Amino acid sequence: MRFRLIFLNLWLYSLWAETPLPEKLKEILARSLQSSFTANFNLTASDGYTTSGKIYYQYPNKLHIRTSDGRIVATNGVYLWLYNPSTGVCAKQEVSGSSGGLLSLLNQYEIQERGSSYVLHNAQAYFEEIIITLNNQVLTSLKMRHREHILHFTFSQVELGSGIKASLFNYKPPAHVQVIENPLKP
Repeated sequence: MRFRLIFLNLWLYSLWAETPLPEKLKEILARSLQSSFTANFNLTASDGYTTSGKIYYQYPNKLHIRTSDGRIVATNGVYLWLYNPSTGVCAKQEVSGSSGGLLSLLNQYEIQERGSSYVLHNAQAYFEEIIITLNNQVLTSLKMRHREHILHFTFSQVELGSGIKASLFNYKPPAHVQVIENPLKP
């Protein structure tokens, strides 16, 4: 679960930051993250875990992910909801006031451009290696490695600037669900 939350951090706190990333990558990320987009995704982990679903993102920090097994991750920039239908539990965590950002996170990595991919390395980071693959300047693949564990996301039907209902980002769990408020606060 921890590695999935770290992936979500890449999307949740995508505030623009001044960083010395390659200009092409900076331009692509800015275009994607300073608008809205939808995409289908498939996730395959080296431990055999697989899932698929749909991602909805709206600038600056609104996100809704629905997996094929009914799990929901949603944020409106103030709260983050994590819902698992198999347990009947929804965690609701306050996230406003968080800082960082995707580009400031990626700034910690040494970046090499390899054709249509960017390979990011940092031996001290949780994910030692991240590979971002693009097709016509649209994200098609994201591979992240933590020790021997690899998460591989593939994206399809990416639509930039698509209209997304605001209600997706203000998630309301089903009435029968147990909601746990701020589980990460002491």
